[in-house]
Amino acid sequence: MIKFTGTVTHLSQKGLGVVKNAQNNISYFVYGTWPGDSGEFEIINKPLNNKKFAYAKLIHLMQPSTRRKIPACPHLSLEENACTGCPWMIADYTSQLEQKRNRFMYAMERVGFDTAQLTISLVHPAPQPYGYRNRCQVKTDGVQLGFVSENSYQIAPIKDCIVLNDSCRNLLKTAIQQLPNANWQADASQDWNYIELDDDMQADELLINQKRLFKQGNTAQNTWMQAWLKEKLASNPCSGKVVELFSGSGNFTQIIAESSCTTITAYESERDSIQALKAKNLPNVTTQVVDLFKPMVWKNIKKNVIDAETLVLDPPRSGIKNLHGFFDSFVSLKKIYYISCHPETFARDARIFHQQGWFIVDIQLIDLFPHTPHVEALVEFMKP
Repeated sequence: MIKFTGTVTHLSQKGLGVVKNAQNNISYFVYGTWPGDSGEFEIINKPLNNKKFAYAKLIHLMQPSTRRKIPACPHLSLEENACTGCPWMIADYTSQLEQKRNRFMYAMERVGFDTAQLTISLVHPAPQPYGYRNRCQVKTDGVQLGFVSENSYQIAPIKDCIVLNDSCRNLLKTAIQQLPNANWQADASQDWNYIELDDDMQADELLINQKRLFKQGNTAQNTWMQAWLKEKLASNPCSGKVVELFSGSGNFTQIIAESSCTTITAYESERDSIQALKAKNLPNVTTQVVDLFKPMVWKNIKKNVIDAETLVLDPPRSGIKNLHGFFDSFVSLKKIYYISCHPETFARDARIFHQQGWFIVDIQLIDLFPHTPHVEALVEFMKP
């Protein structure tokens, strides 16, 4: 076992503490640490194809960071099979928000943006750092139930989850009470099954491997994001056609429909989500089931989007991914509202937007998931 001492200087893009070993000049990623933590670390054998970086674990905290706090959840620890769902619960909330903003700024700087030239807001805090989450997915093998630990890749059994709202928390307790459950046992082809918990469901809907429609996981913060978009659209003089990409079941479509736009075309790959959107009977909305990651997608939908003046998009973590032919199809755009859940892929897409003559007008950061590295960005683009 190779050990060394050091002080965590900053956090990695994935939210791990970074500490340099003065003996070999290698920087190590360490779970469960925060900037300012001084301790003794042990190098661990975890693959990383990079000669300048490696992984280590904290074995003795000699001097904790001034921003450190005792986690409120008993399931969070440095044990190998502990729950890793809320790794930042070790730090005070103000510090978490600062680090989320740092993560976003670093992602933008890495692709070449001068963040001094951008107005990047402080992260809008969650009104409830606990009891906020309205949905989650747990794993079960029929014997135990919990979340998969990033450290062991095994189920980390839990008895409760304090970030869930009351409805989901009660559903979780009901599920735990049903263990052991032979009907939930995983077969030889998989390590576990999953159960989705959603505050819209009842206890008799606790079924394995039944995927529910996507919705934003923090109701209060989602309402705030909707208000942001509503305000932006109200001040947008381009009241013509709006195209929405990755519309889901209409979380933002309903806000667009309330604006002064003339027509809305909503694109989404999930057929069930489109059916749910159609069921809302929103005015002036046309829906299309389209795989937005297909190579020729922009060329294929060009005739339907070529006259759109405003674009709203809320892609998954992968971002848009394929922008080849994108700007040749959206030739009439004057405004883009990009809602991102992943700083690194947003920065990649934003750089391409910038190269095509688009400028960032506003960046609003918001915390949907306290105690995690996740940060959401609401960004307005404009083309002169």
